[in-house]
Amino acid sequence: MGKEKIIILGFGFLILLIGFFGIRRIKSLNAKIGDQKQNVEKSTQRLEYLKALEKSLEERRAKGKVLVQIPRAQDPIANKVLMKKFLQSFLSRLGLEAEVKVENERKSRDFPDVVQVNEVPLKIGIKDYSSYEQMIRMLNEFKNFPFVVETFTIGGTDVAVPGNVRVQLKYYVILEGS
Repeated sequence: MGKEKIIILGFGFLILLIGFFGIRRIKSLNAKIGDQKQNVEKSTQRLEYLKALEKSLEERRAKGKVLVQIPRAQDPIANKVLMKKFLQSFLSRLGLEAEVKVENERKSRDFPDVVQVNEVPLKIGIKDYSSYEQMIRMLNEFKNFPFVVETFTIGGTDVAVPGNVRVQLKYYVILEGS
């Protein structure tokens, strides 16, 4: 009977160990599932916010209202998409079809550290334009926004984007709290 008791106690101990570590593993997996659900909820909220923003912008455009600034979101990728869509819409309103490249937002070296301003480098390549007046009208429209034209070239290759007219801009973003 001694061997049987040892075997039964061994199996009992083994079942307890499996149960203990199994419960810990289940709790760990439940915590990971909870975290994933929260991430999905946050992503869904961000998507709903961006859809509402896009709908609002479409309504404003349909009513003919002009924006005084480019809308911003909490997400840097969403900001890049908004900037690109805004510029394409802005240029199409002027009768220009363009390819727009938006780079990552970064701290601006053009302003002192006391003033917190970021910049977004932009590159625009315009394929066809009807006249130089159209280009001047575009540059005058840029004055209504916090844009700075760094490079403007007709037929040159100074800006790495396809098109006959190439423009390199900076869009300045004033940070909250400054």
